[in-house]
Amino acid sequence: MFVAVYLANNINTEWQVTFHYFNIAMAVMILILFCQYLFVKADNNDKQAFLIILGIEFILIIVGLIIGYPVGIYFCISGYIVGFILPLFLKGMFKTERVNFPHLVERVSLIVIIAFGEAIVNLTSYFNSKTPLVYAAFLFLSLVLMFASYVVLSDKLIDHHQISKGFVLMYSHIAIVVAILLSTVAILYLQVHDINKTFLFFLIIFSMALYYFSLAINQVYNKSECRFSIRNLLTLLLIFALGVSYLWVVIKSKIGISIYLLIWNLLFFLEFYIKGNKNEFR
Repeated sequence: MFVAVYLANNINTEWQVTFHYFNIAMAVMILILFCQYLFVKADNNDKQAFLIILGIEFILIIVGLIIGYPVGIYFCISGYIVGFILPLFLKGMFKTERVNFPHLVERVSLIVIIAFGEAIVNLTSYFNSKTPLVYAAFLFLSLVLMFASYVVLSDKLIDHHQISKGFVLMYSHIAIVVAILLSTVAILYLQVHDINKTFLFFLIIFSMALYYFSLAINQVYNKSECRFSIRNLLTLLLIFALGVSYLWVVIKSKIGISIYLLIWNLLFFLEFYIKGNKNEFR
């Protein structure tokens, strides 16, 4: 917590200055995690794998700090990339039975809730005397539908009582959070009159594709009766394709984009909702 507060108070737009504050804070946090795994019993967790990952990441960051900006930044970035992808190469060292899968689903869900909360906070910029309330209403409902699709996935589709390492779940949730943040940026850019419409078009398309692809890929954890069939996947692709076409037509209209996002997310939600309530419809 001390390091987090230190980091929050020393971040600014000058990366040359922030470089040292940011990486020092990250090095300290990684060292704390390293010590936590170092001083626990080996039979209580996947100690060796975590020590290897955190150790390499810590060394690269320290080397980057010693070298300094700007060359050192590449060592620091390499350290973070190692920390991100190395678990995939060492996944054989992790024991499946040591993962509390229901708890993991709950933890990643909380991160998604925080991301949507951030999106709602940024949406408050639409609540002013100069912007018609309908924009805020449509955009808010779009975010609600995106979140509702996630809730259906998390609560009704995923089988919480399974034994799994949860790698797909964890990595897909990183993409989900990134997609939510990109969607938030796109919402804010709608208010910028001189924004490049082509850039806005591709930003919206990419964020939506990343979000729903990351949701759909989690079907590997779905209950057997809730697995997506070829028809379901083709339906999702059709919804996406129609959405892309419609967006291209209305990209120059703020109200058109707002309506588009609402309808697009509604269609995705209905597909997830029907799949989540399959047993009830039988």
